[in-house]
Parts: sequence; C-alpha cells; structure tokens
Amino acid sequence: MTTDVCVVSLTDKSFIMSSYNGLKQTLDKYVSENYEEVRAYANYFLTRYVNSKKLACSMLNADTCINNAYLHVLTIDTEKTDENSVKSYLLNTIKYQIIWNTSLSHKQDDINSQVPDLLDEPDNDEVLDKIQIENVYNFRKWCIQKYRSEIVDPVEKRIAQVYFDDKKQTAEAMAEYFNVSRTSAHYMIRDLKQKIRKIQYCYERL
Repeated sequence: MTTDVCVVSLTDKSFIMSSYNGLKQTLDKYVSENYEEVRAYANYFLTRYVNSKKLACSMLNADTCINNAYLHVLTIDTEKTDENSVKSYLLNTIKYQIIWNTSLSHKQDDINSQVPDLLDEPDNDEVLDKIQIENVYNFRKWCIQKYRSEIVDPVEKRIAQVYFDDKKQTAEAMAEYFNVSRTSAHYMIRDLKQKIRKIQYCYERL
C-alpha cells in the first residue's frame, strides 16, 4: 500500500513538472515571437489607466508589467498549455498588473516614485498627450495586424490588402477597383471594420 501511494505521488509530481515545462515553453515562444504586439497591448492599457486616474504621468512601464506578468503566469497551476490559453493568461495578467493597485508592478512603481531623479524635467502635457496617442495608435495597429494574420478566406484577404496596402479606403475607390456597386463596396468595408472592432473589444475586456 505504501509503495502504491509513493508511485502515485511520483506520477503526480512528474505530471506537474510536465505541465510547467509545457507552459513555459509555450509562453517563451509566444512572448519571443509577439513581444512588440504584447508591448502595444500593455501600453494601451497603461494609457487607459493614466487617463482614468487623471494622472499627469505614471512610472509604470510596459516592460516591467510584461515581465511581472510573465513570472506570474509561470506559477499558474493548469493543464492547459496551448498557445491560446497561455496568451489569455499573459494578457489578462498584464492588464491586472496595470489596473490593480496591489499588483507587484504598482508596488515597484511606489518604490521608484520615492527615489528622486535629478534628471527629471517638469511635466510636459503635450509630450504626454503624444505618448498616449501613440499608445492607442499602436494598439489599434496591433488589432489590424491580428485581424489580417487570421484571415483564411482568399477574397477577404484580397479586400484587406486593397484596403490597407493599396489605400482604397472609400466605397467609391473600392467599387472602382473591384468593379462592383458602391453599396457592395460599402458593405465590404463595413464588414472589415466590424471584425477589427470585435478584436479590439475582446482584448479591451480581458
């Protein structure tokens, strides 16, 4: 009986280690291949956080939040190690690193804010506004890239190429290019925009 218990314990431990290794491998691969996209996502939520709190600025930065989220995801006890699940864990954790005042990133921010920086210049609202606009722009650009990377239908892929690459971004230009009615072109563009908005909405809710 004792031997059986020991065998079960060893099996459980092996399973846990296997799950951890699978999780880390998937996480490392996703982060290394999509770091700029992940960073754009983090910057977008940092911008929303600063705006919602009406802060002049914040010492929180995307790289710190991503790093802390990465370390936290590695502690998750889960059997799901596929890329979609791991990506969801990471993006959720990045968001909570930003919006939860008790997160590790915020604790580090509190410590850093107490250390004077002699090189600091007075706040410049114009510069901060430009940074926030750039973060929003990068997040929307990431949503477009994600949408295009997931297109399977060749016709839809061609429409996206004409719209984004050839800059045929009006119903009139699209209708002339594809030799279709302006109404049809309007619906082609509307469908494209709705799918991109859906991606943006889904990731804003994470």
